[in-house]
Amino acid sequence: MYRLLAVTILVIHTIAICPFALAFEADQEAALAVSSPINQILNSTWQDQSIQPAPIVSNEQFLRRIMLDLHGRIPTLDEQREFLASSNRGKLIDQLLASEEFNSKWSDVWTTQLYGYADESADRDTLATWLGDQLRIHRPYDDIATQLIASTGQSAFNGEVNFLIRYPEEPIVKVSRAFLGIRLDCARCHDHPFDRWTEEDFAKMNRFFDRMRREEISPGNTRLFDSATEIDLANSPRFLTGAIPKTTQWRSELALFLTNSRPFARNFANRIWYQLMGRGIVHPVDDFSRDNPASIPALLEWLTDEAQRSQFDIRHMIRLVCESQAYQMQTNVQAGHSNKPAWFAGPTMKPLTPEQWYDSMCVAIDRKPALEDKTEFIRSFYGDALNGDFSATWEYRETVQGLMFRLVESVEPPVNSAKDLFKKILCREPTTDELVAFENQSPKEITFVLLHSSEFAFNH
Repeated sequence: MYRLLAVTILVIHTIAICPFALAFEADQEAALAVSSPINQILNSTWQDQSIQPAPIVSNEQFLRRIMLDLHGRIPTLDEQREFLASSNRGKLIDQLLASEEFNSKWSDVWTTQLYGYADESADRDTLATWLGDQLRIHRPYDDIATQLIASTGQSAFNGEVNFLIRYPEEPIVKVSRAFLGIRLDCARCHDHPFDRWTEEDFAKMNRFFDRMRREEISPGNTRLFDSATEIDLANSPRFLTGAIPKTTQWRSELALFLTNSRPFARNFANRIWYQLMGRGIVHPVDDFSRDNPASIPALLEWLTDEAQRSQFDIRHMIRLVCESQAYQMQTNVQAGHSNKPAWFAGPTMKPLTPEQWYDSMCVAIDRKPALEDKTEFIRSFYGDALNGDFSATWEYRETVQGLMFRLVESVEPPVNSAKDLFKKILCREPTTDELVAFENQSPKEITFVLLHSSEFAFNH
């Protein structure tokens, strides 16, 4: 064991810095030279800031990155061979977006952001299934948001109602953060110290949910509905614009107001960018305020226009980001590199989520995923934080290496040679130095070290 730990320390240090020196593909560089509005805005920003953008990543690294982002796992050897034979990045993006794995992965993304991991009175799995169904039929994001805010029904059968059932107290707090990127709760007890929202604004907005009721139909099944009691119109809700609803269908009017607002479109665009780039144009993503402006306003406004023009087409917005020069550049981690994360001259390196790590480990060692094991891994990973608010993804990710020791200590190597293990686990060829470092190590030791490396544990 001491020998194995020594090897682990030596090689983790080696492979932690290797992936970022990969050579980029000249043809990909040329393809990305074709201007798009995103590339034009960013190149202008980089020139203004005297920033030299990072080179484009190799095809191997691009495949790994986009598979993790769109499918939630590393590519198999067959997928590596198939893509490297053509190296058509645009075609790959379209294939991944059209797949069932995309629906599953991104339903997990939205479920975690909207619901978290808590397993209380609401049914998280039913919400996740419903979100997956919406992605499967290409439902626009504004329609999804409308259903989540205004829906009625039973939690066991109508997955969308579980979003609001999850937040029985002051639901406007979650709604404003999730769909407007506004921390309205900072005005819960006093006027917002850093923005224009007042305590009265918070109270009036939360009143949109005053008619909402919950009724337990059976154990594990709750009905969400709006009461038919008489309404005091003098004490009605009020939108942040100062307008008041015209009907008694308060939640439906709130949903209509939110989804047709410019802040809703900005928040949607910013969250797509954040999920793929590891940092929002407004960052944190749930803090749109006067004291926290966009780092590149022109980029955010163009993406917002595109979100509205495309009628909130989720895949269209994801494709725009994945095809951009910024997404396809090397991550900004090199010592002395002049790139600054806020200017997006290269993506931010993202720790794998526990879901990504577990599914990638299964690919790496040819293990069939088991839902029970995956759930236990997530619960062990988060521990006391399991009931927290996961509105933002990457802020909650720390090293998983402690859990990795327990999970992979008895793993058998899926292949025998060091070169094949690198391809299988890290999705790239080993360097000469790495081959020398591993020369006297067994396949089992190499597998153990690679699964514990920072390179495996991050999306870079």
